[in-house]
Amino acid sequence: MPTLKLVIEYNGKNFHGWQRQPDQRTIQEELWRALSIVTRQTISPLRASGRTDAGVHARGQVVSFKLPLSTDLGKLSRGVSHLLRGEVTVCSAEEVSDDFHPGIDATHKQYSYRVLNRDTPPVLDAHTTWHIPHHLDIERMREQAGCLVGEHDFSSFRDSGCTATTAVKTIYNITIEKNGAELVFYVVGSGFLKQMVRNIVGTLTDIGRGRIRDKTLLEILQKRDRRVAGVTAPAHGLTLDWVSYEAAPEEKSIPSQAF
Repeated sequence: MPTLKLVIEYNGKNFHGWQRQPDQRTIQEELWRALSIVTRQTISPLRASGRTDAGVHARGQVVSFKLPLSTDLGKLSRGVSHLLRGEVTVCSAEEVSDDFHPGIDATHKQYSYRVLNRDTPPVLDAHTTWHIPHHLDIERMREQAGCLVGEHDFSSFRDSGCTATTAVKTIYNITIEKNGAELVFYVVGSGFLKQMVRNIVGTLTDIGRGRIRDKTLLEILQKRDRRVAGVTAPAHGLTLDWVSYEAAPEEKSIPSQAF
């Protein structure tokens, strides 16, 4: 029974997140359906490197599943991408060891979050960018973001519906790049709590626009209380960029793409 690993890209706009849910259109359900049609086989439930929320996008989500017989990987990639064209595409497909798990085996992953910081809203990027018309102090946000690097309890940035057994995670790197009016927040970590990146970005932008003045990001982190942090950034600005299964960043340089 072969085990296949896919790297997929998707636009989360029309999906109610990754996880299969009754009476909701989800990426897991639609991808499983397309794979079943293309392979003409009964495939196992799909596993993913992480459960993206409704509206969140991915460039490098990693998925695995088992099927009874080997199949043509090129035909699979082309067929699934055709059936789900415009919403989901298969970037790569390969056969892996039976014990591979895209979530458990991941060593680190990167999310990016896009913000358009100008008076007028975007049109072409409206579904992938959060529009903030207020002035943002970029240098202050960069300075504050540095305190999150390392292993910490991220309860202050954890959604109330998060079911993770621990709030302790490791952030390897946070950068904020500016290109004209566009800001991109890059966050690399060992793993993430539900809405953790969106809560970090929302809190940083609240600091950048002066909404949070009475406490630093370090103080917010140390409180371990979601109520003291800032807003949750909208889902549509967030993208899962890549997932790595190689050595952690402290042991080697951070990769620029999925493995």
